[in-house]
Amino acid sequence: MNIQSKITKALLIALLLISGIMAYAASTGQLTALPQNIMGALAVPFQKATSSIGNKIDAWTDRSLNIDSIIEENEQLKRELAIMRSKQIEYDRIALENKEYKKLLNIADDIQQFETLGASVIGRDGMDKFHSFTIDKGTRHGVAVNDVVISADGLIGMVVETGANFAKVSTILSPAVNVGCIAGSERDVGISSGSYNLSQGEVCVMNYLPKDTKVKAGDIVSTTGYGTVFPKDLIIGTVESVDIEDSGNSKYATVKPAADIENVKIVFVITDFTE
Repeated sequence: MNIQSKITKALLIALLLISGIMAYAASTGQLTALPQNIMGALAVPFQKATSSIGNKIDAWTDRSLNIDSIIEENEQLKRELAIMRSKQIEYDRIALENKEYKKLLNIADDIQQFETLGASVIGRDGMDKFHSFTIDKGTRHGVAVNDVVISADGLIGMVVETGANFAKVSTILSPAVNVGCIAGSERDVGISSGSYNLSQGEVCVMNYLPKDTKVKAGDIVSTTGYGTVFPKDLIIGTVESVDIEDSGNSKYATVKPAADIENVKIVFVITDFTE
């Protein structure tokens, strides 16, 4: 059978099918609706596809809107968390400062009356082995060069530089800070300062003790109050050992500071005191 015969046969079969369908439609009274039914049957797959695509677009749009909402909510939560953290840091600082003030009040009867200003340590010089640091109070708050700096545990150092809102403090571990001090049952007088040789041990040296000094390990070292810089009776630290100078003319004591100079966070600047 050639191709033309096949085509003719297919056309005849199609005509017979159409004739059958039309005859059936005429017998059921649906002949006029036949074209609509055929178009409807052909349109159903396209309608389903269009509906599916529309649903996917709606779902994608909803997800996009939800993502934007989630991102905005997340940013809002981050802002609220930052505010809460800031408040917590301020609360912790105030709580720590109040704790130090209470400790200071507990020893108020043992030391000279003076005016103090609380300050926070805001920076340290990592290159300085004597642990100098910067505080958050300056000339605007009444801080001046040579003001004495203490903690509730004892003497820390003195202000050596000021700005409007900050001040730099050199500690008693520095050889540049010299403090008149007294120790022992005989109240022997000496000069406390830092030492280049002993700084890594976080200790001071009480120099110029007499050869027959009664100062011994365990004695408390405090300020004499001589001069105009340091008030009297500030605790410097505790004697660890007593040795004779190389010259043989006097002795010196190694003193462990009472304050934790390396880690102190809250200090008090003595802005005025009664001599």
